[in-house]
Amino acid sequence: MPSVTGPWARGLILAGLAAALAAASSLESKPPSRSPPLAALLGRLAERSALYEKAATGFSCEETIAVGKFSGKTGENRREVITRYDTLYEGNPQSGYREIRILVEKNDAPRSRRMVDPDLSVPGAYDWALLFTELHRPHFRFEGAGEEIVELRLADIVAFAGAAPFVRGKKIEEWTGRVWVDRDTGNFLKVEATPNHQDELLPLRMDAWLKAPRLGALPMKRQPRGYRYRLSFTVEKFSLTFPGEAETRAFVLSPRDEEEVRSRISQTFRNYVFFNVHSEEEFLGNTTGKEDKR
Repeated sequence: MPSVTGPWARGLILAGLAAALAAASSLESKPPSRSPPLAALLGRLAERSALYEKAATGFSCEETIAVGKFSGKTGENRREVITRYDTLYEGNPQSGYREIRILVEKNDAPRSRRMVDPDLSVPGAYDWALLFTELHRPHFRFEGAGEEIVELRLADIVAFAGAAPFVRGKKIEEWTGRVWVDRDTGNFLKVEATPNHQDELLPLRMDAWLKAPRLGALPMKRQPRGYRYRLSFTVEKFSLTFPGEAETRAFVLSPRDEEEVRSRISQTFRNYVFFNVHSEEEFLGNTTGKEDKR
């Protein structure tokens, strides 16, 4: 075989060297993941969950809930109802916790304040902070899902899948998703979730709905809906992060398998009040102080 020489051959050699150097540079710019082994990470998060559980019944906050309904024809938000509550938790590690909401009227008259249940199809926002406690951990399967920068913080991502069927959506065990936790502290940064097995079941339920009997042109059953939930922990206090904003979208599948939003629930949490705790030292040391408000 004749040898290839001259400027053309030297050009090929230089091009090959340039490609090799570019590949090496690319590898150097993307260092291998330093995510901790799953067992070690779950152990740290289980320890951190003790602080989250300690705080569960130690605060109240102002919660604003905006519920929007969307038109199936135009996709526009037809109406939005905004309600304000004072929210706190009650319960214990053995039996679990529940949200208590006190309705706050626009005039904030004391006589108008009463306990209510808006009957949202999602868990309490702080329930997610208890994901790795002994109460909930046995009902989930966890997997490492890599790492990511969230709000300038290096976060480990843990994928989770609950063991309970999706009934009303009020228990975190009914959901599958991912949680981002601060690598340095183990604090929650955000959660994204969908109902267990939604990706597999929703198309099947949609197909059954299309084939179901109808009264004239109107279906006799409600069109199956899917849900997407996300929550951000943006309030920092006493070495922990607390829920700041949550959003739940309910959607239906179009004939082309596109998601058409039918309702959206937005929750905002602010003005946290911590009971009998004045400083991080008091919280960590279980001593008594004054209230702190944010």
